[in-house]
Amino acid sequence: MRFSNFSIGASVALLLSGAVASAQSFDVGSNGINLGLGLGGGRYSYITGVGNYRVSPAFVLSYDRGITQLGPGVLAIGGMIANQTVKYEYNYTSIGYTYNYDRRWSNTLVGARGTWHWNDWHGNDRLDLYAGVFAGYNIGTYRNKSTRTVNGVTTTWDDGYSATSSYLRSGVFAGCRYLFTPKFGVYGELGYGIAYLNAGVTLVL
Repeated sequence: MRFSNFSIGASVALLLSGAVASAQSFDVGSNGINLGLGLGGGRYSYITGVGNYRVSPAFVLSYDRGITQLGPGVLAIGGMIANQTVKYEYNYTSIGYTYNYDRRWSNTLVGARGTWHWNDWHGNDRLDLYAGVFAGYNIGTYRNKSTRTVNGVTTTWDDGYSATSSYLRSGVFAGCRYLFTPKFGVYGELGYGIAYLNAGVTLVL
């Protein structure tokens, strides 16, 4: 009888532990997809001086897949792509001529990322806490649509300025995902990337 009770208790404990493990918000084999907007970040192509700058939020898409247990958490690898644009407009008029500055830059970041998800300690199967690193390549492009009007005649005008910048880029970040359903929720990430803060919707499959 004692052996039977012990066996039953051990079986129940194993079942409960399995249920807890399966209920984690992010586990080995999980696929996390984030789609969001980012705010803040370096303005690599800005001109110092007067004028009007319009900076779009960064559009961010990232993916993580849990691949193995690492210590008390889960290690995931994935990738990301993000884009942010800058527009500069300024009009200058003097006697007989007008300059209309219209300069546009695009900043696209493509890279790989690794994240470590640690959720055993809080016991909330809807909450996913993680930290990570990324490395990628920043693709900078420039387009000039400026014009010059002299004595009523308007032509395109290029003063030779571009300041495009393409380079290797890396950073670290921390994130949080909260699921309203087993698969859908919201997320936020804070760190150094194309934006200092990005947040939006998330899917865990």
